[in-house]
Amino acid sequence: MSHTAITIITRVLIAIVFSGLIGLERELTDHPAGIRTHILVTMGATIFTLMSLYGFPGFISGDRVAAAVVTGIGFIGGGAILKSKGGFVVGLTTAASLWTVAAIGMLVGTGFLLIGLIVTAVDLLVLEAIDRLMDTISPKFKSRQVPVSVAGEYSEENFGQVKDLFRSHGCKPDLLGFSRYDSGTQYDADLLATVRGHLDIEKLTDEIYAVAGVKEVKWGQEFD
Repeated sequence: MSHTAITIITRVLIAIVFSGLIGLERELTDHPAGIRTHILVTMGATIFTLMSLYGFPGFISGDRVAAAVVTGIGFIGGGAILKSKGGFVVGLTTAASLWTVAAIGMLVGTGFLLIGLIVTAVDLLVLEAIDRLMDTISPKFKSRQVPVSVAGEYSEENFGQVKDLFRSHGCKPDLLGFSRYDSGTQYDADLLATVRGHLDIEKLTDEIYAVAGVKEVKWGQEFD
């Protein structure tokens, strides 16, 4: 076996190990692209890079291969980004990790093994350590917007109490839709509540149901 063939095989195997570590983290945390996808992306990027280096002797435009790999990864990353039924976008981090493992594959393919190892370590640190850090601090500081629907018997006083309850729990209830029917005695209200991570939704819901006339409270459903 030639020295070139050994070099190619060695670099491909190293790329598989690096991407396998990142893919394993994604797999264990149940994300759209797991270990197999990450390995295949990195292995493909590595092989394309190696072929640009060794497959075409005298060809000096190897940067064209790099540009093609970057463009191609965009399609795979786009496929990992999904929109859930609740309207929330998921898969952005997985798409970004696919982007970086392609870069790792190109680093390994061009022989920058130590840099590839460092980037792999940083990638894992970002995916795992920062995620745990955010889980620790987000309940106190992170806010999100959640759709809420409230329906029942209408009176200006009662509906005002509902909005006051949201505010008393630190929520900001933005009224997106409101309708009254049955001669104005019944109502449906669509609210977008800005809530903190520590909010006790069950407690707030119980308090809203305690308001006279409230018949239905729904959290997290898309509006019609």
